[in-house]
Amino acid sequence: MSTILETETDAPAMLVSAIESASSEQVDTLWSILKYKEIGIFRKVKCMSQVLGLDFIDIVENLPKDDEGRVLDYKTRHMIHDILIQVS
Repeated sequence: MSTILETETDAPAMLVSAIESASSEQVDTLWSILKYKEIGIFRKVKCMSQVLGLDFIDIVENLPKDDEGRVLDYKTRHMIHDILIQVS
């Protein structure tokens, strides 16, 4: 059986590990944050980091970015979505 980290090689290992070991309440909270449309991906990741007890700076440094260093919304959302699907 492969782990999520093996199938999601683009995902930051620390984030994947935290989501894999998250409680069902934390996973539900992460889904709510991800689906909330009023905030951007940067704030979503910041909220998720808080829920999971992770250092936001460590997480954001390893997320997909454009040439100007901005976190890519589409790739990051789909990466987190795929991880959450696997643990739900």
